[in-house]
Amino acid sequence: MRTSSQSGKGISGERTRGFTLVELLVVMVIIAILATVGLPALRGIGKGNRMSAATRQVMDDLALARLRAISSRSTVYMVFMPTNLLARIAAEPNDAVRRQLTNLVGSQYSGYALVTRRSVGDQPGQERPQYVSEWKQLPEGVLFAPYKFEPSLTNAPNEYLRSFQMVDNGWLPFPHSTNYLAGYPLPVLAFNARGQLMSLAGTSGAAMDEIIPLAEGSVFYGDLGGNLTAPDVEIKPPNNFTNNLIRINWLTGRANVEQIQPQ
Repeated sequence: MRTSSQSGKGISGERTRGFTLVELLVVMVIIAILATVGLPALRGIGKGNRMSAATRQVMDDLALARLRAISSRSTVYMVFMPTNLLARIAAEPNDAVRRQLTNLVGSQYSGYALVTRRSVGDQPGQERPQYVSEWKQLPEGVLFAPYKFEPSLTNAPNEYLRSFQMVDNGWLPFPHSTNYLAGYPLPVLAFNARGQLMSLAGTSGAAMDEIIPLAEGSVFYGDLGGNLTAPDVEIKPPNNFTNNLIRINWLTGRANVEQIQPQ
């Protein structure tokens, strides 16, 4: 009785064969071409998803701040991480506070938290400031537009170039509920007990819409012995934050994504 091993044929009766070297090379070339064409598109999808996630995260937290202000009948502040932490750390005499600030260095241009000065049940004239959220950070590679942290632009007439309002940190705790760093301005926006945006002391006129631009970019930090100013920020491509804007209506306090149509 003849077996398949003796005849060189498979069970089906047909001779078996493998791939030739030429065929394998052709397949590898095709895979390389597809990867070259497809990877840039996949990277673009990843960036789009990252920006969408950042936009949704900020809008959800803005809604949370507004709801908390209404439900607690108090003012809720969204506090953004200042951009000169290295200088503050170098000047801070308290070791515990210095460690807390050091842990937050990587959140510059991307970190924020929710704070309130009053809680439900506080007696009139008495306040118990507290953080109602942990310090949060935008997805990696997404930043708040750098100009939002420029104090000289607090009262800029162009709403698209206006920075966050600034309050002295002797008034709001930072970086946690029990710490106050007097003379250290914090970028903030605030919701009052009706869920509306507030105009804070030191800013001109009535409350106005707030525009929060998000950008794709990177932050480069100096060390404590060298660069003690704000870290360097690289936006790629330059000014890409003009395409990703969140507008908060001052009257309703509600946030929406704003699309700018190309001219």
